[in-house]
Amino acid sequence: MEKRTSAWALSLEMTGGASGLVGAAGVPLLRLLADRSGLRGRLSKALVKPGFLPGHDRGQVLVDVAVGLALGAVSLTGTMREIEQAGAVLGTTASAVTAWRTLDNLDDAALEKIARARAAHRRLIWQRLAARPQGFPWIEVAGQLWDGWVVVDVDASLVECHSDKEGAAATYKKHLFGLHPLIATIANTGEIPVSYLRKGNAGSNTVADHLKVLTEAVEHIPPRHRKKIIFRVDGAGASKDLLAWIKATAAEHGYDWRYSVGFDVTEPVRIAIAKVPKNAWAAALTPDGELRPGAQVAEITKLLDLADGWPDGMRLLARTEPLHPRHHKQASAIEKQRGQRFQVVAHDLPGHHYPRLDAFTRNHAGVESAIKDAKNLGLRRFPFFKMAANQAWCVAVMLAAELLAWLRLLALDHHATLSKASPATLHDTLLNVPARLARRARKRLIRLPDDHPHATNLILAWTKIRALATQPP
Repeated sequence: MEKRTSAWALSLEMTGGASGLVGAAGVPLLRLLADRSGLRGRLSKALVKPGFLPGHDRGQVLVDVAVGLALGAVSLTGTMREIEQAGAVLGTTASAVTAWRTLDNLDDAALEKIARARAAHRRLIWQRLAARPQGFPWIEVAGQLWDGWVVVDVDASLVECHSDKEGAAATYKKHLFGLHPLIATIANTGEIPVSYLRKGNAGSNTVADHLKVLTEAVEHIPPRHRKKIIFRVDGAGASKDLLAWIKATAAEHGYDWRYSVGFDVTEPVRIAIAKVPKNAWAAALTPDGELRPGAQVAEITKLLDLADGWPDGMRLLARTEPLHPRHHKQASAIEKQRGQRFQVVAHDLPGHHYPRLDAFTRNHAGVESAIKDAKNLGLRRFPFFKMAANQAWCVAVMLAAELLAWLRLLALDHHATLSKASPATLHDTLLNVPARLARRARKRLIRLPDDHPHATNLILAWTKIRALATQPP
């Protein structure tokens, strides 16, 4: 047994001399996506400074940082190390110091130019998505297709900082010290158009911050897709000012904008829920359309006398579910008596199929997965001291998320699993494939391992991305 166990090391030696190695095939793949789709060119143009000729194109450096984050790097040095490992293919690349200086020098004006470049590029990407055989990715929840609707989700998240970075402060969770970014995602595509970095003591319910993020998110949505938008926000969204802004802005431009926001469960709301007849409750559904055991939904709009200031057409959808032990301490007396937890959503969504409407509103929880993915892409820590530089780091994280989203939608749409894979799954199973650069007949070839399970998918994705420059959207 001992002889068989140690046989693998017999006649095995380690030596140098290898050349043309590529640490991860995902580096040239994502770099090509940024280049062929036009993103790198737009960023380069946005970051040009009159009279200044840098050693490395600033747009390319920003893209390389995003590519490194998409490959799983968690620091600025790590991102450039990922890029450097593909030097056999890419040639000379920027150093970590250059990348640091690039992000550190991005002021508010430069960030605004980058935002406009990203928004212009998104119009082109969405045209390509609409031109696919399967069309634009509309949201489907509980068997209902929300055709024509763009869904914007907003949520905040705490990022712990272990040092006194600019803006870091004690958060509403007393044991956490850090920053408190507010993030908007587009549920249709998985893109993160806005990540607004705030001080750690910023409130979750700050209406002004929500209005800023929603306004910027709308500017990132191509004009032809702004006509029908649904905004989903958690409990912080149930403010009169926010809902009034949604309806007033929509009316001003002739748009059809809807909302689905969390609503505070006060004592009058609990009394209204208790008044709902048993036969008025309907079984709740999961986003997959399956029955959710023990959960029920019903409308309670007519059972409440709402204060002035709420928009016309607002409806309240109540939901009850078995009271979990972790919620027992915060539960009210009536909830403990009934053994149920009460939740309410304020909305003006079309239709009256309450279980499907409830499933759609609860699908807002997908923003938490998007935030978790963003943290895995670098939002878990901030490398700079200055707030502005860390906001630039947020831009790199958003670019990484967008590159992966476009990779899934435009180059991996042929694969049922990879087209919906998380960033962690993509860089673990697909992008971090080692390769070798070979030359034959005046061509350079990136040779993938024959035994890798996704070699064929990588080659097909490469072919699709190369065709982006020659195929009109």
